[in-house]
Amino acid sequence: MLRHVVVGLFLAMLALDAQAATFQVTRIDDPAPGACVPGDCSLREAMDAAAVNDPAGEVDVITVPSGSIVLTRGSLVAVAQKLRVQGAGSGSTRIVLDEASTKIFRTAAGGELTAIGMTLDVAGGAVDGCHDGYQGVPVSIDDVVIVRGSITVCGTTRIRRSEIRTKLYANYGDTLVEDSAMRDFVMQGGGTSQLTMRRVLLDGSIDPDNTYPPQASVIRGTLLMEDSTITHTEFWLQGVGPSVMTLRRVHYIDNIGPIRTESTALMTIEDSLFENNTVRALYVASDAEWNISGSTFVNNSVNGNAGGAIVLEDEAILRIRNSTFSGNTFSVAAAGDGARGGAIGFRNGAGAQLILTHVTLARPAFAPVGIVGTVLGGHGNGVALSLSNSIVQGTCGMNAIVLQNQAGNIESGGDTCGLDPETNRVNVSTTSLALGALADNGGPTPTRLPATGSVSIDRGSTPQCLPKDQRGYARPGGVRCDVGAVEADASDRLFANGFES
Repeated sequence: MLRHVVVGLFLAMLALDAQAATFQVTRIDDPAPGACVPGDCSLREAMDAAAVNDPAGEVDVITVPSGSIVLTRGSLVAVAQKLRVQGAGSGSTRIVLDEASTKIFRTAAGGELTAIGMTLDVAGGAVDGCHDGYQGVPVSIDDVVIVRGSITVCGTTRIRRSEIRTKLYANYGDTLVEDSAMRDFVMQGGGTSQLTMRRVLLDGSIDPDNTYPPQASVIRGTLLMEDSTITHTEFWLQGVGPSVMTLRRVHYIDNIGPIRTESTALMTIEDSLFENNTVRALYVASDAEWNISGSTFVNNSVNGNAGGAIVLEDEAILRIRNSTFSGNTFSVAAAGDGARGGAIGFRNGAGAQLILTHVTLARPAFAPVGIVGTVLGGHGNGVALSLSNSIVQGTCGMNAIVLQNQAGNIESGGDTCGLDPETNRVNVSTTSLALGALADNGGPTPTRLPATGSVSIDRGSTPQCLPKDQRGYARPGGVRCDVGAVEADASDRLFANGFES
């Protein structure tokens, strides 16, 4: 009988311990740890109290007031339970920890951390969602500004309405970043790891005091980035691979380096704009496979010998459909036989493939002395080019490229691309081409719309005709497809989602 009573009391105590608790931080200093009592509780004391309250219970809550809390006694206790730390807002609550190799919020096995409404300023790590190597716990961050101290995550992570002026390390697991800004990141997880970014500003200049060169890199995993802007940085797919990256409705502007692949990778770019990048927009190398559609490349340049906007190397495959290139060039033409391919260039090919369908390539306003191929060209052989239903307004510098599957193309201003005159039109005058200036002609990206009477209208090759143009409008608008990225006589009766409403 007594044994049953003791067991009953023990179970009752467990049930009591499993209740969630709320701890109110009332002081902004960091005294020697003691009990967290009403009216006299520091952040450290609240964290210690929550740590022993209910490791298997419901979510504990720590509320932190406005003001600047300066921690002077090292890292806070690791979170090994469900815990939400609630500040008064990122503009009101600030937590500072100046000691090197210290962490404000770190997790342990069994932990689950939510941080809301605060600024974290730490010499070591701001948030660490990993334990025992690359084991991870759930982490949620909302309305948090990180001015110093990186974020490292290994489990399911959600970041919203936050600003990370340092670096995000997405090691393993599923990470979602929405409506936020950050300096750069590294994704280095396994093949099942995924990083999703929506409405994110990736800005390498977000912390002007940080002199370390910004670089966003994917070592291995799957990255999806949508409706976002990338500026003052460079994007690098590297490491052991294979990696999968999708950019959808992304603006890549004023960057210090290109998006580059130097390992096995599958890259998809849709409805995106690349402009004013001074070290190219894209670097396509290794055995990567790239698929680009609905995108525009404008005023990109490089001081080099191939590809003002895009360079293709090695055994990579580059497919471009329904896209526009305008004003891409070289800042300085290379010595020797010159810079080739103001828009798209190739070099060191070893079986590389370049496949262009319904692409508009327009020459730049500035072409430095020595340039060979104001829009398309390269050095060496080993590259196979398939060109169909595309406009080349400018010149080519093809060298020993293998030209395949050519039909329905127009070269305006000369006959330098080696096009077969039986299936293509060459030596077309600028007046006859009547290619409009870059403008908003509908759709997600700017395009160059041929004027009424342009020789590009109804002159495409039917077998290579794509069902939609760059704007998502239906083809053909007339009796046959138009040449180039835009169907001049089409309407938007077919929306980009493939439906009429």
